[in-house]
Amino acid sequence: MSSSAKFLIGGVVVALVIGGLIAVSFSGSTSDYLTVAQAKAQKGDSTRAVRVAGEIVPDSINYDTAELHLTFAIRDDTGQLSISYHGPQPDMLVDAVEAVAVGRYNPETGMFEADELLMKCPSKYEER
Repeated sequence: MSSSAKFLIGGVVVALVIGGLIAVSFSGSTSDYLTVAQAKAQKGDSTRAVRVAGEIVPDSINYDTAELHLTFAIRDDTGQLSISYHGPQPDMLVDAVEAVAVGRYNPETGMFEADELLMKCPSKYEER
């Protein structure tokens, strides 16, 4: 076998491996966006994380600094949902800011158990 054929086969193998790694990394990191009502209808399907976005309900934020446990509620046009999160409190967590929670709904507790929280910066959306 010539050296150019070996080089071509090696290049194809490397490209296939890289393509496979990219496909696997994207399939595990994607999650669906749901409304509050759709998240509550999940019936505890914990196999796939989902994203739920909504406005933080005023005066619903409670943070236990000793346990690093955060609870708050979000709302959208379809209803209201209580969020539970274990970890440091996000800096931008304030009333009336939009939050995105990534996790799973637990029908036994009635809480959405977030693995990740994302806050939308209100200054980015203000009219100038």
